[in-house]
Amino acid sequence: MKALALGLLLTAGLSAQHLGYGIEGGVPFDDVLSGSSIGTIAESGKYAIGPMVELRLPIVSVEADALYHGDSYALQSNGVPTTGSGSTWQFPIVGKVKMPVAPIIKPYAEAGVAFRTFNSSSFQIDSNSKKGFVLGVGIDIHAVILQITPELRYTRWGSRSGPLLQANQNQFEFLVGISR
Repeated sequence: MKALALGLLLTAGLSAQHLGYGIEGGVPFDDVLSGSSIGTIAESGKYAIGPMVELRLPIVSVEADALYHGDSYALQSNGVPTTGSGSTWQFPIVGKVKMPVAPIIKPYAEAGVAFRTFNSSSFQIDSNSKKGFVLGVGIDIHAVILQITPELRYTRWGSRSGPLLQANQNQFEFLVGISR
């Protein structure tokens, strides 16, 4: 009987919480790749976009994203230019602490972890650079039925060594989430 009552209480509590979902997109301020042992790199066409889901509690929330980062690059080695494209999928999971300033606008700070995969035959990156931690700040704006969350996010990735291309350890980006 006690187990049934506890189960009903937990189910009611979980269903009262709000689960948000939507899309997040933005632009990185720096390059995914930081250098090469065989030449110089120039990147272009940088963007980030993907789905997001958020468990919203009164003061804190937990958000998980799947962000696709498209990228194209040109590698100059011994005077021979090589171009290519690649992408990364990044999976940040962050906890947010919201400061209730007004009913419509809530600034927040976030922290968490991130994982990434590289999709390119040229991206031969050390597995240590596939894990990192995330810090960020943003504003949660309630606009009628949507929530709009512009934010600045910093990700510090692990070691950047790689046999061909090296991943940048510091990633700064501006993201905007739109969710229900």
